[in-house]
Amino acid sequence: MTAALTWLEPLRSSLPELDLPAWNGLRDLSTALAELVGAAPSVSDRAARTRWLLQLRRHLAEHDHHTPADPVTAAMWQTLAQFCAGTHDLDLRDVTGPGHGAMILTDAAPAAAETWRARLARGDLVGIAATERHGGSRIQEITTRARLHRDGRWRLCGEKCWVSRLVEAAGFVVFFRDPDGRIAAAVVDAADRGLDREVIEPSGLDGWSWGVLRLRDVAVDPASDLVGPDGGGLAVFRQHFTRFRPLVTATALGAAAGVHALVADALAARHKAGVLPRIRDNALITLGRTHAEITAALLAAITASRLAATGHPYADLAARIGKAAGVDTAARAVTDLAPLLGASGFRQASPVAKARADLTGLLYADGIHDSLYRSGGISLLRRSAAGSAQPVTGHRRVAPAITS
Repeated sequence: MTAALTWLEPLRSSLPELDLPAWNGLRDLSTALAELVGAAPSVSDRAARTRWLLQLRRHLAEHDHHTPADPVTAAMWQTLAQFCAGTHDLDLRDVTGPGHGAMILTDAAPAAAETWRARLARGDLVGIAATERHGGSRIQEITTRARLHRDGRWRLCGEKCWVSRLVEAAGFVVFFRDPDGRIAAAVVDAADRGLDREVIEPSGLDGWSWGVLRLRDVAVDPASDLVGPDGGGLAVFRQHFTRFRPLVTATALGAAAGVHALVADALAARHKAGVLPRIRDNALITLGRTHAEITAALLAAITASRLAATGHPYADLAARIGKAAGVDTAARAVTDLAPLLGASGFRQASPVAKARADLTGLLYADGIHDSLYRSGGISLLRRSAAGSAQPVTGHRRVAPAITS
């Protein structure tokens, strides 16, 4: 049994949506990942690594490691698939599932959705271009704009920052203001000649390229390229991240679970070999506490995915505060577990050191956590104050966000 399934098997009773074929598919995916990650290039060769990651995504797609057809079952399955991927490396966060392409499948025109369904099934990847210099959490303030061209199409001009999958993506869902100033979203093919990329070297989360995407007179046909209705970009963004954030959370918790397994195995091996005459109580306490915290946070992420898939009114709040709390849990667990390995856990080539750097990046991706907690607090107070004449407000803190 893989390390991921060792964590997941005890949770089966909490996932009634997944029947035996779905669990078998998850087991097959976990086994395939365990076999394939041994061929991964060194993290020091970033170009080779990103090529390998995209090839891995396509290989898994070709071998029919796809989400189930039922939407709720698919959400549960993909959440666990993200956990399985994360146990190996956070760089594997995009090797299965539609990712940001889910916006196209659910909200684009039927013809565009079917085209991209086929492309995603072959392993193509979709990026999201929403964040601007002021920060992606304030999408209402975006400045990228479309102007009406005489042929009836729109021309997009603007700049998007901190875009992940910058080079590898086959297409982007771009958020902008339409000619009437309303927020809209459209799918743009990555091969469009009006796109210009500036790759930036990140600190952590560097398995996929990252940087600035500039749009110069990029053509969009409002009859076929829009994702969601004209002027519906804000709703598309919010609904997508309600579904997407629990997946990010599960991947982060998988990374923490992978470190936990590595540390536990190392301590057990050292004790068996006599290097450690006994394992100290503080190490045992850390192992027990972090296991409980990771499991609890994973159950919360599963619940958030279920709420999103069923359209529950609590889903958006659960996704926001669940992502912040879940990634905080994962980052804290790895920080606490790393010293149990001694100096070997702090080598640059150590998977533990990489996990710490990647999880630090996730503290900023998809919304800085203070902002997510704050927005959650406002939502909770509004719920408690329902019926009150006085709206609940808070001081806005300006903080940029990164889209993972």
